[in-house]
Amino acid sequence: MDLITVDFETYYDKDFSLRKVTMENYIRDPRFEVIGVGVKVNSGETEWASGTHDQINRYLHTFDWANTMLVCHNTLFDGAILSWVFGIEPRVLADTLCMARARHGIEVGGSLDALSKRYGLGVKGKEVLDAVGKRRLDFTPEVGYLPVSISVDFYNPTCLIF
Repeated sequence: MDLITVDFETYYDKDFSLRKVTMENYIRDPRFEVIGVGVKVNSGETEWASGTHDQINRYLHTFDWANTMLVCHNTLFDGAILSWVFGIEPRVLADTLCMARARHGIEVGGSLDALSKRYGLGVKGKEVLDAVGKRRLDFTPEVGYLPVSISVDFYNPTCLIF
């Protein structure tokens, strides 16, 4: 069975975010857009995939999800995107956020940043703050492609926490 770690980067703005609406309403809303997805298979290199919905869909369907354990930090979110948006159902789901809460309780920070510090894995970057209100096509080589660094930086701590 493969272990695939996934992290979706999605569009959000000051009025449309997971802080403003439920996760289901956010993902099912017409404004929802996958900017890209970071994927790491087993101990391989992290890949970044971005493109149209159809391009990302084709890319994600190249993996053998029936024989895969999906690992995410908040699998409820990333797993819902895989299922509801792309029709993908991994065989097993694992969530480092839930594991951390079970081990450390809910009073201790469960964010990836807090856990990275707790386990001495470094500090999570704040690049996501620069992505507010930006759609996929707003990221260019001139502007920079922040979601790549966000998603790729995510993997080292997520995989090590798991």
